[in-house]
Amino acid sequence: MAYFYIRKKIHWSDCDAAGVAWFPNFLGWFEDAEEELYHAVLGRTRQALLDELRFGMPRVEVSVRYRTPVRAGEIVRIGIASTLEHPRRLRHDFEMRDEVSDAIRAHGFVRVACIDMPGFTTRDLPEVVKSMVEGLPGAAERQAKGETPLPWV
Repeated sequence: MAYFYIRKKIHWSDCDAAGVAWFPNFLGWFEDAEEELYHAVLGRTRQALLDELRFGMPRVEVSVRYRTPVRAGEIVRIGIASTLEHPRRLRHDFEMRDEVSDAIRAHGFVRVACIDMPGFTTRDLPEVVKSMVEGLPGAAERQAKGETPLPWV
C-alpha cells in the first residue's frame, strides 16, 4: 500500500499532563494528512471542492490502534493511503511512524461517505475525488524519491 506522508512535531500543547500525546489528537493529525493529500494531488483544498460541488464527506466509522506513546518534542510521519470501497464511500488507512526509528506508533482507518449537501442524501463521489485516490500512488512515489518534500503540519 502506497502512503502519502506529512511530518508533525509533537508540541506540549498536543499532550496531557504526563507529556504523552492526547489520544483524540491523532484523529486531527489523520485529517491533516488527508487535507495535504488533496492539495498535493489536486492542487486545492478539500473544502474548496466541497463548496464548489456542494457535497459532504461525513465520517461513518473510525478505528485507531495506539502502539507506543508519542511524547512532546518527538517528530512523527503520518501516512495516508486511500481506496475507493464503493461509489459512495472511501476508506483512508493511516499510519504514524517515528521519524528517527521508523517504528509504527499508531495506525488506523476511517470510512468516509458521500452526501449531497442541499438534501443531505447519499450520492456517488465526484470524479475529482476518485482522481485524487488514483493520484495518491504517484504522490507517494514522488515523496519516496525525494522529488517532493513531506509537508509539515
